[in-house]
Amino acid sequence: MFDLHTHILPAIDDGAHDSDESLAMLKLAVKSGTTDLVATPHVIEGVWLPAWEEIVAKTNHLAELAGQHGLTINIYPGAEVAMGMDILAKLRSPGPYCLNGGKYLLVELPSREIPAYAEEFFFTLQARGITPVLAHPERHPLLCGQPELLYGWLDKGLLLQVNAGGLTGQMGKKVMANAEMLLNANMVHVIGSDAHGAASRRPLLETAVKKMTVMAGSEQTEKISKKNPAKILASCDVETDKYLPIKSKKKSILNHFLTKVLG
Repeated sequence: MFDLHTHILPAIDDGAHDSDESLAMLKLAVKSGTTDLVATPHVIEGVWLPAWEEIVAKTNHLAELAGQHGLTINIYPGAEVAMGMDILAKLRSPGPYCLNGGKYLLVELPSREIPAYAEEFFFTLQARGITPVLAHPERHPLLCGQPELLYGWLDKGLLLQVNAGGLTGQMGKKVMANAEMLLNANMVHVIGSDAHGAASRRPLLETAVKKMTVMAGSEQTEKISKKNPAKILASCDVETDKYLPIKSKKKSILNHFLTKVLG
């Protein structure tokens, strides 16, 4: 399994506090079946703005530490970049802050709004050869009430990353319903733990992947948990499935699911 979203690097954001916690998180990930993991520390203007070189150095050090402790896991550099027009100055082309230094960038929306410049932000990235991967859309209160926005972004080539904890209910029933809806609508392309520690919000994918297998089947689960992320880390194109449109009039995404599927 591939975990494309973790805050596992020590002392760089609100994730792992030190190398001991990073190592403990790695042990949990390996035990749960994760074979490949991307370190995606927050990159937020005015809050956390680590240099790409620091992220790469810390990732390499963590990989060495894993080897020293006999842990078989591949670790790649990346970032979770907060949407903001100022950050575009650091995103001139594929490479720095992108997943494994390639052409895919993990992007996080502001927690309480969808900026008016969102379309311009995504367009600018794509014009520079960078494909946005939207982090945990199931958690966003406005986005999940207006799924038609997601359709427009998907039509333009964006990918969606859902959190394992969102799918298994760790973020609450509403978020879980949102994640289930996205999965049932063929709108989930990759999964991530969004892990922040070893005691809570841990780097565990196993339960979510089992649930995906029941809901979407083994073939689709294989794409989401292995094939698509492998292509992303290799900067290869990801073939997306046709999503199932859901018309919305500001209802919750769960209501759409009940109306569409249960009649």
